[in-house]
Amino acid sequence: MISCAILERQGKWRFVVLAAGLFVAFAPLLPLLWTLRDTSNLSGVFDAGFRAALLRSLTVAVAVTIIAATIGIPTGILGALYDFPLRRLLLALLLLPLLVPSFLWAIGLSMLRRAAGLPPDTILSGFGGTVITFTALAMPLVIFISLAAARAISASQTDAARLGGGESHLFRSVAKSVLPIGMSTAALAGVLTLSDPGAGQILGFPGAASEVLTSFAAQYDLGHATGQCLFLAGVVLLLALPLTMFVAPKLAAGLLARDVTPTEARGRRRLAWIAPILFCVLLAATTVLPLAGFVQPLLRETPWRRALAEVYRTLGNTSAYALIAAVIATVGGFVLAIAAGRDNKLRATLLAALVIIFAMPPALGALGFIYAANVSPAELDPLLRSRFTVGLELALHSFPIAAIFGMRAIGTASPSWAEAAAVHGVPLRSYFRKVLCRWSLPAALVSALLTALLVTADVSSVLLLHPPGEASLPLAIFSVMANAPEPLVGALCLFYVAGAAGILMLGLMVFHFARPKR
Repeated sequence: MISCAILERQGKWRFVVLAAGLFVAFAPLLPLLWTLRDTSNLSGVFDAGFRAALLRSLTVAVAVTIIAATIGIPTGILGALYDFPLRRLLLALLLLPLLVPSFLWAIGLSMLRRAAGLPPDTILSGFGGTVITFTALAMPLVIFISLAAARAISASQTDAARLGGGESHLFRSVAKSVLPIGMSTAALAGVLTLSDPGAGQILGFPGAASEVLTSFAAQYDLGHATGQCLFLAGVVLLLALPLTMFVAPKLAAGLLARDVTPTEARGRRRLAWIAPILFCVLLAATTVLPLAGFVQPLLRETPWRRALAEVYRTLGNTSAYALIAAVIATVGGFVLAIAAGRDNKLRATLLAALVIIFAMPPALGALGFIYAANVSPAELDPLLRSRFTVGLELALHSFPIAAIFGMRAIGTASPSWAEAAAVHGVPLRSYFRKVLCRWSLPAALVSALLTALLVTADVSSVLLLHPPGEASLPLAIFSVMANAPEPLVGALCLFYVAGAAGILMLGLMVFHFARPKR
């Protein structure tokens, strides 16, 4: 019988499980590497059009990084140190842009510009609109990482800073501590924009990821699209790797439980009205502006019946893709989290790999599946040409989210539980079922919900891999947005945003009420 103590001790099995899991995650790239033998796939990849698109993508990434860091870091610190009315609700609402496709926000800004009668060269389109759209996605990442880093400072340290120089001295001291991780997160969020094709394509500022989709979906040139995608992945890897090496060790240590009293948010009379105004301004810029664009066409016409019919038509496919991806990603992520255990080196290595996987263009794995399907026998079609294929690819790209939730859940469990179970001869299976699974259940449920929302927002993979006639709701919106009436597109977008908001609130409620108490 395997002892429960194995979970708290070093062993070769940890390296085997981590290596096997990461190999599976990178496996879709192997067929693409095989295609490099044919140099014709790489000829003409870095042409003038792709160079210009890559330069546009890098310009947007730099602008998003600067804005997200400048606004997100102070906002995160403010949310960590001070309590104010509606604090939790406002923080939760700031998460919403993360859980919807970027092209939805771009559609909203485009509709708002046309409704306001503004010319195409205004801030709501082109470079400005693309930056606004991606900043809405990057800002929550920076805010919540900064908030978590500030909360990790002990209460005794913040009290000492208050006594030493008051609130201004405390804020400056916390800002110095949070600044490195906050800047790195902002830069990483900027790198993530390189792999997103939606916003720039809609707002007239197409980037490198848009060129990849154009090469495949419009020109039907799989080899050229693969070469462009591999080049883009190389650029992303070159930019993300240094950031990952800096962020991963700090994040690995932060996910473990600490025997200190964390900083508590305190109320201040002046901030009771300043902070809500600041958060409402951020919400208006990141969420209300696009939503206003969706609502304006509905004032002329409300095609609810047609929109509901489209939602009903795509609901089954959308749910199937999300469910398959959420289950695979959550199980795989938690298995890797258990394998990493409490070893800081293993956790840092795993986190570095997770960040790299998440930063890679989603189309990269999808193109790998396409190549594998082209050279495989028909007997493998259920694995390589079905709904399961779409869900599997989405899971392989999004399981880093589940793994981080798993590392937090495993890291905050008491080491003495496994040791006590080993002393009393509790079977490993019983320990998993009665202790570890129950402890990790809230984190697993929230992880599955967030993963389902994030993979649903991924249009690139679904566009490349979905079986004929089995599009998801975001893909249906993406496909008809140029030709369908504006009221229909606005109604579909509002339905999607409402569903994402409802699932987000459900996830927060599950985590709050089902969280075990030690």
